[in-house]
Amino acid sequence: MYSFSKSVMTFVLAGGKGTRLYPLTKFRAKPAVPFIGVYRIIDFVLSNAVNSGLRKIVLLTQYLSLSLDRHIRIAWDLFKYDVDGYIYSLPAQHRYGEKWYEGTADAVYQNIYTLQLERPEYLLILSGDHIYKMDYKDLFEFHEKSKSDFTLVALLYPTKKSSRFGVLKVNKRGRVLSFHEKPEKPPEFPGKPGYSLVNAGIYLAKTEVIVQALMEDHRNAYSSHDFGKDVIPMLISQGKKVCAYVFDGYWRDIGTLDSYYQTSMDFLSKSLPIDLYDSDFPIRTYHPSLPPAYISRNSVVENSFISNGCRIEGAKVKNSIISPGVIVKKGAIIEDSIIFNNVLIGDSVYIKGCIIDKNNKIEDKNFMENFNRYGVEVTQEGVIVMPKEWRGDA
Repeated sequence: MYSFSKSVMTFVLAGGKGTRLYPLTKFRAKPAVPFIGVYRIIDFVLSNAVNSGLRKIVLLTQYLSLSLDRHIRIAWDLFKYDVDGYIYSLPAQHRYGEKWYEGTADAVYQNIYTLQLERPEYLLILSGDHIYKMDYKDLFEFHEKSKSDFTLVALLYPTKKSSRFGVLKVNKRGRVLSFHEKPEKPPEFPGKPGYSLVNAGIYLAKTEVIVQALMEDHRNAYSSHDFGKDVIPMLISQGKKVCAYVFDGYWRDIGTLDSYYQTSMDFLSKSLPIDLYDSDFPIRTYHPSLPPAYISRNSVVENSFISNGCRIEGAKVKNSIISPGVIVKKGAIIEDSIIFNNVLIGDSVYIKGCIIDKNNKIEDKNFMENFNRYGVEVTQEGVIVMPKEWRGDA
């Protein structure tokens, strides 16, 4: 679709601190956190964009962006600039003062200069920390047919958990009547008890509409400069036609350690929430030059992802995600866990319900009893999270 590919520029918001994902975000940006062994979180949004035919993609980065920038350079160097398109990271430019991005809208506002240079007809704004599969051409078609000024993607979500998101009310034609950011008591969606319609953080509009709205928002001294809190309610109050494209596929916000863990475990369920093996809509990433995984004759592996470069040497791995370069020694047992790159699990070590970050060595056979010695975080749901390269004294 020529008009779609050439007329749409994509901004990916990838600059959040990710404090609720600490310690996984201690040394890396949230979109750069590993996911399902071989991917980074950002790979899903970028794959959606590329598979949808989008070719002008800019990541707005900020905190701890080095690992994310490196991943973009080696994994997403797909196009010849100015010929086929581009994907690149753009750190905070501080064109309007020395402040960091104050909100999602401010992140785009501070990069209006890029829009003025490129002059795209449409701007698609995405969040870099969500896991889902979407062809944005469908969103573009909805936007055009509805003659919307501003279109956002929404989805039905359990009301009990919806207070983390923006919640909206729409009429039968999908026009947004009201929008409330993180309400204490989210309203239920009519005809769907127990569910609310929440904002998925995906926005599409003509560039001139977004630029004008951001200029007005910037002049408002009382604004927090956020799309959900400020810009969308402002557009609705001005009588602009704001429409919701309701997405019924799998979508997860990787906002907390527990949501990260549960989303990862979803990919070990009986049916994949997203088909990772769909060659027509591939999830792209960088694959280092590593040998195939080795699983010894006396090992047992059940319902798990085992990445390249791993060695399972007489161990048992069940319902777990094992990232590249992991070594699991004889007699070790790993259950319901996520092991990041280049971790050594020693002889007879038992691990259950854990996230072990990169470059760690666990040889304590009683790790599950002694985990407090290892600088770990324990989530509300009881997941044990060991930070990257922990070097304390056990």
